[in-house]
Amino acid sequence: MFSNATKVYLKKHWYRSELIPIYATCVGAVGVCAYFASRALKNPEVTWDKKNNPYPWLHVKQNENIKLMDPNGKFEKQWSRDRL
Repeated sequence: MFSNATKVYLKKHWYRSELIPIYATCVGAVGVCAYFASRALKNPEVTWDKKNNPYPWLHVKQNENIKLMDPNGKFEKQWSRDRL
């Protein structure tokens, strides 16, 4: 797939041991950002389909938790988006 010169260049400049923490930090930061973006986009305040479901926050019942975590523990179930 790669020529020998390309392999030597990549090994010399990209596979150095001092760069591994930088790679790990960048991958971790992108992963955390993707997780929180997915959580924010599934929130009931976000409207994706204004024609079929213009008010998704009206489908949240009184005993459903919509937050990331519930420190008080007073909600019986977690809200999830069943339709866009």
